[in-house]
Amino acid sequence: MGKQGQIKVTKEDLLQWIENYRWMVETIEEARQPVAKADNNSYIGAKTAMYGIEATLPKASGGTSDPVYTEVQRRVYSLNYRIKEYEQKIAEVQKRISLVHGDREIEVLHRLLDGDSMRAIGKHMKLSSTTIFRVRSKILSQMMLK
Repeated sequence: MGKQGQIKVTKEDLLQWIENYRWMVETIEEARQPVAKADNNSYIGAKTAMYGIEATLPKASGGTSDPVYTEVQRRVYSLNYRIKEYEQKIAEVQKRISLVHGDREIEVLHRLLDGDSMRAIGKHMKLSSTTIFRVRSKILSQMMLK
């Protein structure tokens, strides 16, 4: 990180972020789902069995010795800082999408952002993998012209 939260972006960074875009977005969406706890220390969404064999089993407690609760905390804390990083990377890619010109380039970029493989994109667009790699390289060059 440079001055005022500016990120020094290389072509390699950009390529990595484009390839990881889909799952970074999904991870952020997932993290934004609330992990709410009810007053009785149980997780909201966890149902208490009233009948059958489950009703006779011990109920989960939400104390600090509860391994599930500890795991939830670990995820929340480790996610928080990763999420901020993902958000910066995604924003950096999004800021540069408008710099991409050409129908092929735009189509390939959006398919890459959707998580499609180079092979799948080539097959869909009836283009050789060499051409797709060339188009991707052109996209990266256009996105670096900031």
